[in-house]
Amino acid sequence: MVISFYYGGKLAGQTTTTCPEGCRLVLSQPGLPKLCGPDGLELVSFPTADIIPSERQRQVTRKLFGHLERGVLLHSSRKGVFVKRLCQGRVFCSGNAVVCRGRPNKLEREEVVQVFDTSQFFRELQQFYATRSHLPDNRVVLCFGEEYPDTAPLRSKLILVQVEQLYARQLVEEAGKSCGAGPLMPVPEEPQPDQAFRMFSDICASHQRPFFRENQQITV
Repeated sequence: MVISFYYGGKLAGQTTTTCPEGCRLVLSQPGLPKLCGPDGLELVSFPTADIIPSERQRQVTRKLFGHLERGVLLHSSRKGVFVKRLCQGRVFCSGNAVVCRGRPNKLEREEVVQVFDTSQFFRELQQFYATRSHLPDNRVVLCFGEEYPDTAPLRSKLILVQVEQLYARQLVEEAGKSCGAGPLMPVPEEPQPDQAFRMFSDICASHQRPFFRENQQITV
């Protein structure tokens, strides 16, 4: 997964996770090992608030950090992206697997939720190539402490975290290039779902993730 942090709408940091079991978004705590927990989840730290130019925004962001101590768990597989909120602070999200679109979606504590459906993304990508319709959105957005999505501009949100499956991000970038090439670009044949999985996994074989089993628990 590619994880991007935004403070006040500005990119504050970005990292690519490498642990097949997933990762835990946590506050930066010096001295902690990189891997934590029995499942060896990779720790991904929020960037420090010191990089925020506005003193007022820094103060409010640090106050919000006080409610995010336990963080959030993320897991990516060929089925999609799953999230589990552990922190006390409220977390809202968007993604193609979220049931209610266009209104605030709150994550409940200790509940594993699928926020991105990879199969749906593949279908929408095939539809794009077939009809030149809108590019599918491969992003999951987590908003900490504030309702999202809503009518407020993204630059007003204190802490946003964008999560992308790496191969889905690469496929969207490639599709965007073909879209910019104009109508002379040939429309590829639509692969069957199993063919699509093989094709996409070949593109990013080194970044595959194991299947997420329904009875598998994301633990602290």
